[in-house]
Amino acid sequence: MVSYELLRRYPFFGPLSEDQLKAIAKIAEQKTFPKDTYLLKENTAANRLWLLLEGDMDLIYSGGGEGAVANILVGSIAPGEVLGVSSMIEPYKFISTAKSTTPIKVIEIDANALRALMEVDCRLGYTLMCNIAQAVLERLKYTQVELAAARA
Repeated sequence: MVSYELLRRYPFFGPLSEDQLKAIAKIAEQKTFPKDTYLLKENTAANRLWLLLEGDMDLIYSGGGEGAVANILVGSIAPGEVLGVSSMIEPYKFISTAKSTTPIKVIEIDANALRALMEVDCRLGYTLMCNIAQAVLERLKYTQVELAAARA
């Protein structure tokens, strides 16, 4: 469990009520990992959502299959951002790999429990899904820039 006041500091959770933050805090843990940790891996079950508190992460995509380009950087995660957003979107499988480029500190949230809270509290679900959509769009923009640079 983490402090709900800690969650409130971050824009992803900022609009939530005290009761909503307390419910999420009960299903969250603060953890640390060394540099070069793979926090999530492409094509594996997405059952955690993380908020990066300290450090940096790279998002890497292999594309898999014949002729795929291996290990392309498709984004970075900075402190205050979430990763593992695939845990909130069916089919709940990670679509990229995240590797720490420095030692990191995260808040790890049980995605199954969070989705259950979102089902019961529609306002919570709506707010978090809007924030998830924003994160996905920002990553898509970054990927578009990387693709354009690769073609140049």
